[in-house]
Order: sequence, then structure tokens, then C-alpha cells
Amino acid sequence: MATFKFYNIQLLPVDRKKDSEVGVSGYCKLFESVEKQLETLREEKEKLSSVSAKLIGDMYFSAFSSSIYSYPLENGEQYLIHGYFLKFDDVNTLVDTESGKISYTSSGNNSSRRFQFEFVFDPALHILAIQDTKGLPTRNALIKALKEVLGAHANNLFPYHSLEIIELTSAESIQDFFLAPKKGYKTYKGEVTFSNSDEFDFDSEDELRELAGELELELKTNEVHKWETSYRSFKDHLMNDLPKNAKAQLILAAKFGNAEVSYKDENNELQRYKMEDYPVKEKYNETNRTQGIKNRTLGIKNLIVLANRRAKKALKAISINRNLFKKDK
Repeated sequence: MATFKFYNIQLLPVDRKKDSEVGVSGYCKLFESVEKQLETLREEKEKLSSVSAKLIGDMYFSAFSSSIYSYPLENGEQYLIHGYFLKFDDVNTLVDTESGKISYTSSGNNSSRRFQFEFVFDPALHILAIQDTKGLPTRNALIKALKEVLGAHANNLFPYHSLEIIELTSAESIQDFFLAPKKGYKTYKGEVTFSNSDEFDFDSEDELRELAGELELELKTNEVHKWETSYRSFKDHLMNDLPKNAKAQLILAAKFGNAEVSYKDENNELQRYKMEDYPVKEKYNETNRTQGIKNRTLGIKNLIVLANRRAKKALKAISINRNLFKKDK
């Protein structure tokens, strides 16, 4: 049974007055460009490491394949992208342990360590599902590598757009955080990257829906790229509560950013909630191994839909406490 993690990939217009969002066709072009580069690389017998992101430990991260599939819908077609990423080393020579002499010289594209990660990208939701298996880089290293691998194509195709990649966080962790008894808060730090137009469509009570809408409108109207916030208590003291903006940002960050909170629990012990410690994960049941890659891609796409819902439930998570946004009024 394969497990997948999920990343919100956005190509955001730097100037919304001049440039529009790239849409499904734009995201498809991004991955088409990746596949064309790989085809050229193989035709010219160049090393895969030449178009890869460098990781620690003399390892590389690269796209390995990328294919677009179409599926008929009542009102048109649905497009999905399936492929693989690789993490590998690039061996040039092997040395005899005893003599120290070179015993093997590579002709190119040889590895002693190789890890393969299946992925599916939904260009409509612009969410990437990547297999969470042995060798997958850590959260920050993976986001950095994905930005490097996709960034050159994005800059070439869409020079007036910014590539942003954010890991989806489970809303359940936010609910647990809100429910945990606390004496007070020490610090809060968070960031949210403003979304594409259809993103803030959370299910919530009217008050919370209105708040999310106001935040979205303000970010876009003022051409804000990232909304970063931090709060800190006085030395040797605690904040009684988090400001309303911090609570709202924490909720929205489940899909569009990251946040971290330190607080004292009911036993006066310092605790830390780090959103990045709770990524959304979904398992793909591989009961039918003969289903074909196109059907498998559609099955993994269904996991993307589930993951998107889990991240979007963040606003619902706080309905357990109707006074959450009223304490600081």
C-alpha cells in the first residue's frame, strides 16, 4: 500500500492587473516542458544530474518522467499528470579499497544509490501527490528541490509569475492544538502565500467564511505576495490568547503556508506546535495491480481530492469553540 504526501503548487501572477492566472493549460505546459527536457537529455546522452537539484550527501533530485492523461467529463475533459521523481548519486569512479587505484570509470548516468518516487499532479487543483517512501527528502529539502527542478521551466514559460510550493497540513492537528488546555502563549510565527482566485472556498460558519473572504480580498487588492506575522509575549510572561489575525492565519496556513506556536500547557510545561510536523498523508490501496497506469493515476487523483478536503477542514476545526474569535474583542 503506497502512501502519498501532498504539495500545493501555485504559479502566481506578480502583477494581477497585468497578468492572469495560468490555469489548467498553464500547469500542463509546465510539466510538458519538463518531459521535453528529459527527452532532449536522453537523445543527447547527457547526464540526468545536469538538470537536477543538488541535495546533501552528494545526492541529486530530478524529474524522471512526466506524462499527461486526459479523461472525458460531461462538460469537457479532465487532465492529470503522472510521472516519477528520482533521488540518486552520480558515480564517476570506483576505487579499490585495498590499493586505492581506480577500478571503474563511469561513462555517465551511473548510480550506487537510487530512489524512485511516483507522483500525480492535478492541474485543476494544482496539487501534487508524491509517494512518501524510503529516501524521500525531508519537507524543506523537498520543497527546495521541487522549486529548483520546476523553477527553470516556470521562469521560461511564465516570467511574470512566481512559483510557490506549500505542503498541505492536516486540519486535525489544528483542532487538537485548539483543544489542548493552555495557560498562555509564548510565541507565534506564521506565513501565508496569497492564493489563486478559487482557493478560499472553505466550509465554515458564516463568521469564519466572512473573515477568510476579507483576508483573501485584502491580500489580493494590495498585491501582497506573502503575509508573515509574529507575536511574542513579554519576558517571563505569557500572552493570554492569540490575536485574531494569528488564529485566522494559522487556519489558512493549513493549505497556504506554515505556522509555529509555543505555549505553556496546563502543567506549566513549554510545548510547541509546528504545523510542518503534521503533513496530510493518504494511502493508496493497490488491490488491483493490473488496472493500468491511467486508471492508477485517476485513483491517486482521488487521494488528492481527499487531501484537499482535509486541509480545507481547518476552518471547521475551530467551530468546536464558537468563542475562539471573540475572546479578543
